Amino acid sequence: MKILGAGSLHLIYALLVLLHMQTSIGSNSTTTDDGVKCIESERQALLAFKQGLVDEHGRLSSWGSEEEKKNCCEWEGVQCSNKTGHITMLNLTTYSYDRDFILRGNLSPSLFELQHLIYLDLSGNNFNLSHIPRSISSLNKIQHLDLYYCNLSGSLPSQLANLTSLQYLDLGYNNFNSVKNLEWLSRLSYLQYLDLSEIDLRKVNNSWLQVINKLPHLTNLSLYGCNLRDVIPQYFPIINTSCTSLVHLNLGSNNLTASTFQWLFNFSNSLVSLDLSSNQFRGPIPETFSHMTLLEELFFSNNQLEGGIPKSFGNLCKLRYLYLYGNYLDGMLLELIGNLSGCLQLSLEKLYLSENKIKGPLPDMIKNFHSLRVLYLRITQLSGTVPKSIGLLSNLERIFISSNSLNGTISESHFSTLSKLRVLGMSSNSLSINFSNDWIPPFQLDVIFLRLCKLGPKFPSWLKSQRNFSYLDISGSEISDSIPKWFWNLASRAVHLNLSSNHIYGILPDLPTQISNSFGLGIDLSKNNLEGPLPVFPVNVTSISLSKNRFNGSISSLCTMSGGKLQFLDVSHNQLFGKLPDCMMQWTSLVLLNLANNHLFGKIPSSIGSLYRLESLGLQNNSFSGEIPRSLGNCSALQFLDLNYNSFSGKIPTWIGERLSSLIFLHLTSNNFSGDIPLQLCWLTNLTLLDLSNNNLSGNIPSCIHNLTTLAQQESSAHDHYFMETDAKYEYEVSYVDKASVMWKGMERDYENGNLKTLKIIDLSSNKLTGVIPVHISVLFELVELNLSRNQLTGSIPSDMGQMEQLESLDLSLNQLSGHLPGSMSQLNFLSTLNLSYNNFSGRIPLSTQMQSFDAYSFVGNPALCGLPLTRTCPDDEKSEGKPKNRDIAEFWQWFKRGMELGVAIGFVGVLVVKLDHPWKHLCFLLFNNLKDCLNNLKDCLYLLVTAVGLLVREHVSRLGRKLKLFEPSVSS
Repeated sequence: MKILGAGSLHLIYALLVLLHMQTSIGSNSTTTDDGVKCIESERQALLAFKQGLVDEHGRLSSWGSEEEKKNCCEWEGVQCSNKTGHITMLNLTTYSYDRDFILRGNLSPSLFELQHLIYLDLSGNNFNLSHIPRSISSLNKIQHLDLYYCNLSGSLPSQLANLTSLQYLDLGYNNFNSVKNLEWLSRLSYLQYLDLSEIDLRKVNNSWLQVINKLPHLTNLSLYGCNLRDVIPQYFPIINTSCTSLVHLNLGSNNLTASTFQWLFNFSNSLVSLDLSSNQFRGPIPETFSHMTLLEELFFSNNQLEGGIPKSFGNLCKLRYLYLYGNYLDGMLLELIGNLSGCLQLSLEKLYLSENKIKGPLPDMIKNFHSLRVLYLRITQLSGTVPKSIGLLSNLERIFISSNSLNGTISESHFSTLSKLRVLGMSSNSLSINFSNDWIPPFQLDVIFLRLCKLGPKFPSWLKSQRNFSYLDISGSEISDSIPKWFWNLASRAVHLNLSSNHIYGILPDLPTQISNSFGLGIDLSKNNLEGPLPVFPVNVTSISLSKNRFNGSISSLCTMSGGKLQFLDVSHNQLFGKLPDCMMQWTSLVLLNLANNHLFGKIPSSIGSLYRLESLGLQNNSFSGEIPRSLGNCSALQFLDLNYNSFSGKIPTWIGERLSSLIFLHLTSNNFSGDIPLQLCWLTNLTLLDLSNNNLSGNIPSCIHNLTTLAQQESSAHDHYFMETDAKYEYEVSYVDKASVMWKGMERDYENGNLKTLKIIDLSSNKLTGVIPVHISVLFELVELNLSRNQLTGSIPSDMGQMEQLESLDLSLNQLSGHLPGSMSQLNFLSTLNLSYNNFSGRIPLSTQMQSFDAYSFVGNPALCGLPLTRTCPDDEKSEGKPKNRDIAEFWQWFKRGMELGVAIGFVGVLVVKLDHPWKHLCFLLFNNLKDCLNNLKDCLYLLVTAVGLLVREHVSRLGRKLKLFEPSVSS
C-alpha cells in the first residue's frame, strides 16, 4: 500500500511559482489596453502543436480555427500579456491521479516559436520519446520550464544553457541518454529549483558538486535515481565554502555511502528536507544529524543502517517526518521510542520504522507523541499486545502494524479518540477484533487491512458505519456468514475489496452496473463457499477473482464488463459450463484470464485475439475442442499458456514460436494434437517449461531443441503479474501468480509462480515420436526434468548427458533406445528419479552413488544390461571357470573387513585431529579434501589411509606416553 503524495514538493512548489507569475503576467485577455489582439503567428504555432497530439478527452477542445475560437488567449491552459498580447504562459500539466486525461503525441518544434513564454508546464503528458528540439534556445525569456514525466528521450540539448532567466527547471523522470557534462547548468545562475531525477549522471563523476556550487540561489535540488557514486573527499576543499542556501535536497535512490555525510553537513544550518533513501549507507546513524536544527523531513529508508536511533534525535524540535523503514535497525522498540522523547515528541507527525529488526511490544509511552499522524511498524518483530493508550493519539490518521507477532484482543477502547483515523492496517497478526454489534466507530476509514485477524464468525457489523472506504481486505478472517445486502451499497465506492479465504456462503447479487468512483473496482472473493450463477458486475470493474467456489451456469454475464478496464479475471475451480461468449474484444486491458477447472466446452472464439496485453491464459481441465485459434497469435505479450486436459486437435501451430516470443510456460499435455513438433518452437528462447506429453505427435524431436537457452541458464524471466489500483489518495498493488498442475517426478502436483520459476522441464512423453535423442540436448545445463518416455525413440543416450548436472528426474522408459549407458551419467549427482526401463540398453550400469541408489525397476526390461542394482552380473565379472565357487563370498568378507578397518580409522582420526599440531592437522585435512579423487582408485586409497592413520596414532600415543612418563619414544626413523 502506498499513500500518494498529492501534496508533494513538486506540486506545491509549482503552484507557488504559478501563483507568483500570475500576478506579474496578467490575465487571459483577448486584447491589451491598446487594442492589440491575440498574435496570429502564435495562434498558428499552438494549432500546429495541437495537430501532433492525441487528445482523447477533448482537453484542447477550446483550441481551434473557428471564428468563435479565434481568441487564443481564452484557450485552455493559455495566458497572454495584458500589455502586448503575446502568450506568456502555457500550462497543460496532467497530475498523476488524472492519467485518463493525458495528452499523447509529439513535442512539436512549433511550440518553441512562442518566444515570449515565461512559464511552460507540460508535465505528466506523453510525448512518445520525442527529443527536446534545439530551438528551445529561442525561449530566452522563460523563467519556469517543467517537462517532468513527459516520456522524452535523446540527449539534453546544450542550448538549454541559453535559457539564462530560468528559475525553475524540471526535467525529471524521462528517458534521456546518459549525461557526460553538466557545465551548461552553471550558466543558469538564477536557478532556484532543479530536478534531474532519473537522468543517468554516473559519467559526470563528482563534477555535479562543482556545478551546484556555482548556483548561488539554488534552494531545491532533486537528483533522485541519477546513479550518483560516492562523494570523493578530495572535492571537499572545493565545496565546503559552497552555497549553503539549499533547503530541499533529494539524493534518494543512488549509490552514495557514508563519505557523503561530510559534504551534507555543510548545509546543517539551511536544510529543511533531506532525502537519502535507497542508497548504500551502512552502520549506525551519525549523531551529527542532530545538528540540523531546521530539519523537518528526513528520509533515510531502504539503506543498511544498523543499531538504534541516536538519543540526540530527541532534540530535533522541528522534525515532523522521520522515515527509517527498510534498514537493519534493531533493539527494543521501547528504547527507540525513548530516544525520540524530547522536544521531538511534540513535533513528530510521521514515523516510519517498518521492515527493521525491532523487537518487543508497542510501548505505552507512544501516547506522549501528541502530534503523531502516521505510525508505520509493519514487518518488524513486534510481539505482545497492543496498548489501549494508542487510542489517546487523537491526531492519528494512519496506523500500520501488520505482519508482526502481536496478539490479544482489539476492543473499542483502542479507538476511543481516534476520530481522524483514515487508514487501519493490522493484517497478519494473531489479533482478535472484538467490537460490539451496535458500536459506531468515531472514525471514517479510507483503508481497512485486517487480513488474517479474527473478525468472524459473523460478518462484522461495524463496517456498516464506514461509508468512505476505498480499500478493504478482511481475507482469512474466519467469517462464516453470508454477505449482507447493505455491504454492496457501501462497496459501490470502493476501489478494491478482498474477502477471500473465508467461509462465506450464499448467492452473490447483481452488483451496481456503475460504481460511484471513476477508478474502477477490484473484487477478490476466491476460496469461499459461494454458489449460484455468476452475478452481473459493474462495467468498469478492474479485477475479479472468484476461484475455488461453487459457482455454476454460464459465464455470459461477464460480457457486461465493457468499460475496458478489466485486467484480471479468474473464475477457475468452479462448476461453470457452456461455451465461451464472443465478447472478449471488450477486455482489451486484460492481463490475466484463468478459466481452468470448469466444465466449459466448444471452440475458443476468435475475439481472444483482441487481448493484446494478455500475459497469462489458463484454460486447463475443461472440454475445449477444435484448433487453437490463429488470432491468439496477436497476444504477443503472452508468457503463460496452459491448455492441458482438453480436446484441442490439429497440429501445434507454427505461429506459437513465430509470434509468441515472450512465452515462458507452454503446457499442452493431454489433448489430441497430431503431426510433427514444429521447429519454430525452438525460437522460444525464454521457455522454462515445455510439456507436449500425452498427445498424438509424431516425427523427430527437433534437433534445434538446444536453442531453448533459458533452460541452460540459472535465471528465469518469469514474474508475477500485477497492476496498480489507485484513486486520488492511495495506490494498492494487485498481484497475481500463475498456477499450474505439473507432472513432476511421476506425480501431478500444484505449483504457483514462486515454485514454477524453479521448474525447468521438457516433457514429450506418451506420443509417437521417432528418431534419436538430439545430441546437443545435453547443453541445457539447468534442466531439472527430462521425460521422453512412451515414444518410439531409437539410438543411444548422448554421451555427454552428464553435463546436465541439475537434472533431478530422467525418464526414457518404453522406447527402443539401445547401446551402453554413458559413463558421464555417474556425474548426475542430483538425480533422484530415474527410469530407463523397457529399452534395449546393454553393458554395465555406470558406477556412482546415485546410479546404484536406484532399485532394479529403473533398469528392468533391458535384457543385455548388467551390474548393480540388477542381480545380473556382467561377463567380465567372471575371469575364468577355475576360480573357487566361494570367490564372491570370500571377496565380500575381505572388502567388508577392510571397510570396517577404514571406518574405525577415519572415526578415530576425527577425534584425534582436533588435538594434533598444525602440520599433522594440515595432513589430515589435505587427505580428506582429496578423498573424492582417492575413491576413484579404492584399493590404493585404502592403503594410503591406513598408513596415514597408523602414523597419526603412533604420534598421538607417543605424546601421551611422554606426558605419563611410561616410556621414551624411539628416535629412529
